[in-house]
Parts: sequence; structure tokens; C-alpha cells
Amino acid sequence: MFHRFQYSRVFSLLIFISLLTSCVMNKLDQSHQTLVLDPSFSGIPVTIEILEGSRWTQPMQAGPFVFNILPQIVIWAEDVQGNLIETLYVTGADGKGFRHAGKKEKGSLFYRESFPLWAKRMEKEERQLPSNENPYPDSVTSATPESGFSIETLIPDPGEVIILRLEINQSDDRNSFYTKDNNSWVGQPALIYESVIDFSEIQGSYSMELIGHSGLISDNAAVYRELSQFDTALEQLTGISVSF
Repeated sequence: MFHRFQYSRVFSLLIFISLLTSCVMNKLDQSHQTLVLDPSFSGIPVTIEILEGSRWTQPMQAGPFVFNILPQIVIWAEDVQGNLIETLYVTGADGKGFRHAGKKEKGSLFYRESFPLWAKRMEKEERQLPSNENPYPDSVTSATPESGFSIETLIPDPGEVIILRLEINQSDDRNSFYTKDNNSWVGQPALIYESVIDFSEIQGSYSMELIGHSGLISDNAAVYRELSQFDTALEQLTGISVSF
């Protein structure tokens, strides 16, 4: 009887361990969401649709648990000289979004390292990056959606050509070229997508095209065109459309 009791305990323990090793802590909702934002500025209504790719999420093992890492995204409008006009959307910049360990620890530095180009534009205009002390309103932010999603918002109309840009970064997506030694926790640098919009002859829809990346943490933030050392980061998105 003693042996049977011991075997029963061992068997139960093995089942428990098996359950733990396959435990996904943040299972994802694959439905397409539409975020309706209400910015404080006036402008032209626009819908931006983001279609996820095969590497929209990245699994991270933490002991017996698996977490799905979602990308961080920022979208903004700038003029042809590269001056920031307005930030349209940024993930996880409200107070609730700082549950992410990196955001709690780094504060505004998290956004400076995740989105070097956008951060550079913001700092040039002397605007504050998100932090625990400076959370953004719901009119320009939300938690990262768990799959592809759409944003309904406004684009400020300066009566001329603007450039709409998106910067996307996924923590810890390191590869053989972008390692912990040369780019810390960021991994592959943020990718940059853009669409040029001429308000004098506006079309019904546009596509945002991949134009490069924003460099290593140690680099001067800019658009770097070379993408040959990227792999999984290129599979985060399958398309971005902009419609008026």
C-alpha cells in the first residue's frame, strides 16, 4: 500500500509538472479590433489598418510558463523636412500600459530605445515621452492589440504634403547579428514604414511601405535602409493600409 501511495504521488506530480510546462500565461484573442480614438486636435478622419504577420507575437519561456510578447507601435505625422506634426497613436502609453516590466523600470527611456526615430522627433519639438509620471490619454494610446487591428482617428491637415510614419519594435527578438551585446534588450531595431500623402490631390487609400530601420540603441536615430541582417522582425506585419 505504501508503494502504491508513493507511485500515486509521483504520478500526480508528473501530471502537475506537465500542465505547468505547457501553460501559456497570456492566451491571445485573434479577432480583428477597431480602436476609435478621439484626439484633441482637429483634422481629416482616417482609418489605418494593420495586418499582423506570422511573427506578430514572440513566445518567451519563463520557467514553466510561456508568455506571448506583443510588438510596440507608434504612428505619427511629420512634414517633408522631418518635423513632427502630431503623434496619432502609441501602444501602452497610458498608466495601465506600464505593467510591462521594461516600461516600469525604464520609464521614458523605454520609448526612446524602442522608437528611436519618433523619440528624436518628439525631443526636437520639446515634447515629453510617455512615462509613469507622464502617461498619455486614451485619445492616442491603448494596450497593444493581440492581433491585427484598425485605428480610426484624425490626421492634422496642414494643407500640404505630409509623411505618415509607423515604427514597430518587438522586445528581445535578437538574432545572430543583433545580439544582447550590441543592442541590449531591444534585439532587432525598430522597423519604419511610411506613406507620403499630398492633401492637394488626396486619394481614397494608400499603403505604408517598409523603408528601413531606426538603428541600434547606440546609433544616431535616423532611417537606415539596410535590412539584410533582419529576419523575424520582417514577419511582424503583412500590410498597413491608410484610407480616407
